[in-house]
Amino acid sequence: AEQLGAETVTLSGATMSEEILAYARARNVSKVVVGKPGRSLWRRIVLGSIVDALVRESGEIDIYVVSGEREAEPVKPAWVRPRPADWPAYGLALGVVGLCTAIAWVMFPHVGLSNLIMVYLLGVVGVATRAGRAPTALASVLSVAAFDFFFVPPFLSFAVSDSEHLITFAVMLVVALVISGLTVRIRVQADSARQRERRIAALYAMGRELATTRDVESLLETALRHIGEVFPGPLVVLLPDDTGRVATRRTYPLVFPMDANELAVAQWVYEHRQPAGRGTATLPGARALYLPLIGSRGAVGVLGVSPVEPRALESPEQRHQLETFANQMALAIERAHFVEEAQRAQVRMEAERLRSSLLSSVSHDLRTPLATITGASSSLLENGDQIDEGTRKELLGSIHREAERLDRLVNNLLDMTRLESGGVKIQKEWQPLEGVVGAALKHLESRLQDRPIQIDLPADLPLVPIDAVLIEQLLINILENAVKYTPSGSPIDISAALAAGAVTVEIADRGPGFPSGDEERVFDKFYRGSVAGGPGVGLGLAICRAIVEVHGGEISA
Repeated sequence: AEQLGAETVTLSGATMSEEILAYARARNVSKVVVGKPGRSLWRRIVLGSIVDALVRESGEIDIYVVSGEREAEPVKPAWVRPRPADWPAYGLALGVVGLCTAIAWVMFPHVGLSNLIMVYLLGVVGVATRAGRAPTALASVLSVAAFDFFFVPPFLSFAVSDSEHLITFAVMLVVALVISGLTVRIRVQADSARQRERRIAALYAMGRELATTRDVESLLETALRHIGEVFPGPLVVLLPDDTGRVATRRTYPLVFPMDANELAVAQWVYEHRQPAGRGTATLPGARALYLPLIGSRGAVGVLGVSPVEPRALESPEQRHQLETFANQMALAIERAHFVEEAQRAQVRMEAERLRSSLLSSVSHDLRTPLATITGASSSLLENGDQIDEGTRKELLGSIHREAERLDRLVNNLLDMTRLESGGVKIQKEWQPLEGVVGAALKHLESRLQDRPIQIDLPADLPLVPIDAVLIEQLLINILENAVKYTPSGSPIDISAALAAGAVTVEIADRGPGFPSGDEERVFDKFYRGSVAGGPGVGLGLAICRAIVEVHGGEISA
């Protein structure tokens, strides 16, 4: 019915007809269709008929009674077996009747027969609070028999000398059966309420935990753990691959017996979106019950349940709860897939944005030096004989400078790519910081020749575990930035200090500084501040941050 769009509910209450009609009126139902009862006439007269009660109490609601078509004998699941007799409950009934008889025997010389009847009725109520209908009915019959045998003359005999006692026996039996029936009904309703509360609490706990879980593996572990608490036994979740074939993704608690036949049943469930396996009319020979995990866009997987208790999934309430668990799991898995798709889309968008930024920045920075090199080299080629020595040296110097600029640009791009891809293998060694700083200054000697460099490195500064090549590149990038964005001839300060078990290196210049809010953005790829500076693509400080992070350090502006 649910596969055709119907909504199924399970109602509980004192009277079936009253609950059905109350639910129908609450949902504004105008027509109720019920099946034709199969009871004989005398059983309908004695036990009543739900159809008669519905017709009698329906009022404005139309009642349709249909006989339906007799179908072939349904396939009976192999694991369903008759419920065993509750022998302890019958023993309890016998024990309580014996105890009541002993108490009544003590009271018999001092009280009347009516008070002894109350003792037996109290015992019947006690049995009804602990046992089912059959043991309670047995206690009612045995109470009447014991009362007749021990306390009604002639004693120790079931013969009755006074016919009035027959009425007493009948009333006592009827009252005992009525009281026991009401008590059992109340207990059953209380048990049903507790089970409903337990199911709702389990679903709420599972839904709350799934709402805060994002990745698929954690979702499956959480869902199976909650389902396993309600339906103890092996559980399995099968998810499809790119070809549409389901495969085991997660089991609980440890392993799930999965062979080729079981996998074929799970594949059928995934393809047809219908339950199959143990306890169903479809492929009932399977060791487990398989339910499809259906999301808004179709099946996302299969849930397999092999309960330890054979009757764990017999009642409609339990089956419906398991289906609700499966629906929640399916929605959570689908949500996780949506999140993964959104993340992949975000990555693609970010990659496209970076590609566009890279092309925009690099194309300009490549064209400028290439144009200079092309112009200078063509002048030398075409007018080499007519150019004086000074002009020739100037043109050759321009070609050399622009070639170095191109080399730095390409190296920065390659360094950034290697750092982001993890291609750089860091080789830490205990190094003196003075040597690394000196190597960086030596590399930039020509560009720093007009600037006073003030170095403050304490003599007791310890050795530091670094990759000297990478840290030298870091210092070179920062010093180049200082040269690019500060006035010519302004000093640059380099200092270091030991604090809290870490060495802090500080490079200060006399430039205009960063606008408020740009302190972190300057380390982003392709970001260049609003202050005018020399040519570049905005990778120098991004490379610095990547080098510091692979060393496990921090960098800030």
